[in-house]
Amino acid sequence: LSMLLGGIILYYGLGEWGLQESWVSPSGETKYAITTPGTVWREAGLWFGVSILVSSSLLLFALQWKTILRAFRGFGGTASSGNEKDQEFEAKVAATEVPIDWFLWGVLIFGAAVVVLAEVYFEIPWYFGVLAVCLTFALSLVACRATGETDITPTGALGKIMQLTYGRLIPQNSTANLMTASITANAAGNSADLLSDLKSGYLLGANPRRQFLAQFMGVISGTFATVIGFRLLVPNAITLNGQWLENGTYLQPDFPAPAAVSWKAVAELFEFGLENMHPAHLQLIVAGLAVGCIIVAIERLAPKYVRASLPSATGVGMGMIFGFNFALSMILGAVAAEIWKRKDKTSADNYLVPAAAGIIAGVSLMGVVVAILNNTALSNAA
Repeated sequence: LSMLLGGIILYYGLGEWGLQESWVSPSGETKYAITTPGTVWREAGLWFGVSILVSSSLLLFALQWKTILRAFRGFGGTASSGNEKDQEFEAKVAATEVPIDWFLWGVLIFGAAVVVLAEVYFEIPWYFGVLAVCLTFALSLVACRATGETDITPTGALGKIMQLTYGRLIPQNSTANLMTASITANAAGNSADLLSDLKSGYLLGANPRRQFLAQFMGVISGTFATVIGFRLLVPNAITLNGQWLENGTYLQPDFPAPAAVSWKAVAELFEFGLENMHPAHLQLIVAGLAVGCIIVAIERLAPKYVRASLPSATGVGMGMIFGFNFALSMILGAVAAEIWKRKDKTSADNYLVPAAAGIIAGVSLMGVVVAILNNTALSNAA
């Protein structure tokens, strides 16, 4: 319902407002060509929704400072109580969980590797590389919270916020803007995905340490597979972006990548400095940050019986990012699931999740088939 609320606000509030904007920079030089409702909705929803996500998640994190302190104290381990059952439990935990030393050494070794690669290959100063690694922690909290509440990881949207940050820190360098944002956004997205994997393992009684080792081996083999495969399929940027020919004809890309094009556009915008950003974008960011903080404040101050009926800041933000159609589809699915549960709870418990998974898999596979046909047989026929 919160996502649906965000979609409604986007379509019937921000959309109407966006159509009234000229979408031209203060200097009048940079035109954004946002003339259709669909494009207005994407721009307004992105900047407003992500700002709500970031401010609400970070504020909630800051309000849990006692828990944070206990978590950091736990890095060094705790003294045993001396109780035999407690000692037995602690021994089992030590034998199956991932040791904190692995985490610390991993951050130091691989964090340093990322900083070095960023400076050598993308000319990113080492201190900005270190900042990107440190900001990974904050954005990982945002990504994990969004995934926990909606089962959707807003990696691309969070990347836009990081592009905004680095657009100010590293102006006039679109490559550095993209790569520093990629360090943080991708790590945050993978953190959220890893939570789902570990949760599934816990439900099945899997050994967390062995899960970690399996993930680590998968990273190594997966890196080779993705790099080689990507290099073969995408030899140059034209494959993803398309190309304007001298006669004015636009050559369609072999593999359209809307998210990549979006990141590229933002990086090019920040290359000329934040001052050239559209004033409406700045207004949306400020408003979104304020709305996220207000929702969290009301949720904290309201009585317990009122909190259950309050909208979720994460849900509202996600609804604006993904749009009304996604929120409406999820509402229809939720209503159908609830009707099924009330009519036959046993059947729903046994078959609801597999049926939903089948629908998602079917849509995904058909999307791949359609993409292949569009890029091969149908493209040649056209």
